[in-house]
This record gives sequence, structure tokens and C-alpha cells, in this order.
Amino acid sequence: MRPGPGLIGIFGVTGFIGTALMTHLKDRGYDLRGVSRHISQDFRNTHASPRVELVEATIQDPFAIAAALQGVDTVVQLISTSAPSLGNRFITSDIMDNVIPHVTAIEAALNIGVRRYIFVSSGGAVYGAGAAVPTPEDAPTFPLSSHGITKLMIEKYLALFGAQDDLDYVVLRPSNPYGPGQIFRKGQGLIPAVLQRVARGLPVQVFGDGSAERDYIFIDDVLRAIESAVLLPKARQQTFNIGSGRGTSVTALLDALQEGLGRPIARDYLPARKSDVPRSVLDIAKAGALLGWTPSVTLQDGIAHTLRAQGLVR
Repeated sequence: MRPGPGLIGIFGVTGFIGTALMTHLKDRGYDLRGVSRHISQDFRNTHASPRVELVEATIQDPFAIAAALQGVDTVVQLISTSAPSLGNRFITSDIMDNVIPHVTAIEAALNIGVRRYIFVSSGGAVYGAGAAVPTPEDAPTFPLSSHGITKLMIEKYLALFGAQDDLDYVVLRPSNPYGPGQIFRKGQGLIPAVLQRVARGLPVQVFGDGSAERDYIFIDDVLRAIESAVLLPKARQQTFNIGSGRGTSVTALLDALQEGLGRPIARDYLPARKSDVPRSVLDIAKAGALLGWTPSVTLQDGIAHTLRAQGLVR
């Protein structure tokens, strides 16, 4: 067994980041337990390995999650049933389905003796509209969406358990991850949403005038950041922004995708949503200093790789 992280539990293993992380860590020889409420036979066949165990458990079932945590040394928590695009239409459900089960899972991990708890939060949703740009980790947090509030609440409970019980935790706040294998669902992910609409011959829906800026980070860079958090020897109980550190407007992103595809992208402009911040770009200096991590894939290269991997261009 590789020294350090011991058995790594990836909770939410069948999602976009979880699937990529399973492959990334498996290829590097870590001992892994992947947990999801449903794991297909295809997924099991793809990731079969003596060092990989796959377990079906839903975070809404505290007994199943407690069982899945047994023997785990390092947790990577990716589970979420919420999304920014859902706005504030399901606030009670967000609390019931996300906050309470997550806090229960943290308590179980603490009682079982998990050595490190890594929570993948949101760099695009927790800060809100009034934060400085680029936004550092210590900026005031005022989420405009229920999704952002639930992420922030889980962060706060981790901090509580850290102060009260000396829980070793790391919070990662990724900006807008994208890359091969990302599927547009729950209204999350502009790039897969665009590619889905284009594939169906439909115009892309643009909320507002297209000037809203986001910070896009390629999936491989996110995976390296998570691995760095897994291996981090010191600087425990820390929060890190994980992004490119650069803002790209919706219009500029669509132009880049259009150029990569080699064909025009029709656009349908809709009223801006109140739960969307006009500009979200992360300050990633802290991750560079303490995690030893910096992004390595440009947006242009990341888009090109995504289009090729998904068979959209040669």
C-alpha cells in the first residue's frame, strides 16, 4: 500500500469528477473504494482492479454511508443533488437532501476515525456578487443560490468539527470544471450544455447579454488538485480555490467552441437569472503556495481535447 493516504473513499464516484478521479488515482496505484447510489455493470467492468472496491450506498441512508466509511483513511466527498441552475426553487429539498445527510456523513467519518476529509465545494457559487475579482478564499461569502448556501453550510460544519474535534479536513472550491465525459444534467455545465444543443441542432440559450464571466478549469487540473489535497502533509483545515485564475465571458466561450467545431453556433438570448453572479474568477495563489498546484491546461487546449475525445472533431 502506498504510504500516506491509505484507503481513499471516493463518494460520488459515478459523477463527472468522480469517474475521472477513479481513473486518475487507479492509474497511480492507490487503494480505492468508490461509492455511489447506483453503479452500473459497465462502470464495474471498466474500473475492475484488485485495488478498487465499488460500493452502492446513498448519502440519504446514514447506515449505508457509515458502512461504506469503514476502513477508509481519506474521504473525497463529491456527492451533491443540487445545482446552481435550479435557482432557489427547491430550498427545503436542498437542506434535507444535501446539508443534513452531509453533516451526518461527516459525524460518521469522525466517529469511525477517518484521517482526512476532503470536501469538493464550489468556487463559483459560495462567494456571491459582491466579492472582489479575482476572489481569494477569505473574501466575504454571500451566495445568491440555495446550491451555494448548502455548499457553504457544509464547509462551516467541517470547520466546526475541525475546531471542536480536531478533524483534519480540506475544502476545495473548483470554479467551472469541464472536459471529456461531462454530461449536461441538473442544468450544470455550460460547455456540455452547448455541445448538447449543437448536437440536437438547437440554438444555445444565453441568459443575459453574454457578458457574464466565469473561470473554466479543465478536469485534469482538478484531478491533480484533489490528489495534491490527498497527499498534503501539512496545512490541514484549509480551504483552496481551484480555477484557472482567468475570466472568460459566455460570448468568448461560445466563440471558442464555434472555432473548435468549425461551424457557427446559433444563440437564443434570454433574460438574466437572479441567481447568477455577473463575474466569477478565482484567486488561486493560495493553492500554488500551500498545495504546490497550478493549472496547466489552457482553455483553448482544453476545448480542443474535449472536442476530440468526444468525437466531435478529428
